[in-house]
Amino acid sequence: MSERNGKCVLFDLDGTLFDSSEGIKMCYRKGLARFGITVENDSDLDKVIGPSLYDSYSRFFGLEGDDVMEAVRVYRELYSSDGIYMIRMYDGVENMLQAIKQYGFTLCLATSKPFVMADKILGFSGIKKYFDVICGANLDGSMSDKVELINECLKQTDFTDKRRAFMVGDRFYDIVGAAKAGVRSIGVTYGFGSFEELSDAGAELIADSPDCFANLLIG
Repeated sequence: MSERNGKCVLFDLDGTLFDSSEGIKMCYRKGLARFGITVENDSDLDKVIGPSLYDSYSRFFGLEGDDVMEAVRVYRELYSSDGIYMIRMYDGVENMLQAIKQYGFTLCLATSKPFVMADKILGFSGIKKYFDVICGANLDGSMSDKVELINECLKQTDFTDKRRAFMVGDRFYDIVGAAKAGVRSIGVTYGFGSFEELSDAGAELIADSPDCFANLLIG
């Protein structure tokens, strides 16, 4: 693929294109209950939206070894049957994708969610047609690092000018990953991360709506 009009836009999925919190939190709650872990407050699960399942179960809930593997298996079983459909596209997302696509930008998805699930979500939501490349994690947990995902997207699109590539996301993982990969970053505050989180992580630009960051990219 060519660089066309000279910009490549890489999107996170959860908290950037979709509000997927209801399904994700439901799967975590039910899965953790099998290990005798009760989540009292819904807000306590905000932190799991962004990192990979393997990282979250280990870092936030202290699971290790085979328990992590079993927790991931249970989560995916629940998510693939029910949680994946408990999702809402943020207002303005499709209009934004249409607008920046018309400018000839290369559009990529760079998500820590497994590729098979991300691909399915884009498909049934009707926005897969806007993306040139979809990069997600492997089911064994590999390829879940944001830097790896960004670099793989750029590789698949043959995009070489990293200063014209933008990672768009709602959490510090996206912003830090962008910096490490050498691309620019746009944080969005309508997802699961705050302005302070994105600013502290070093976001070059911060937008409060899909329309806002479309204007930042096009302008």
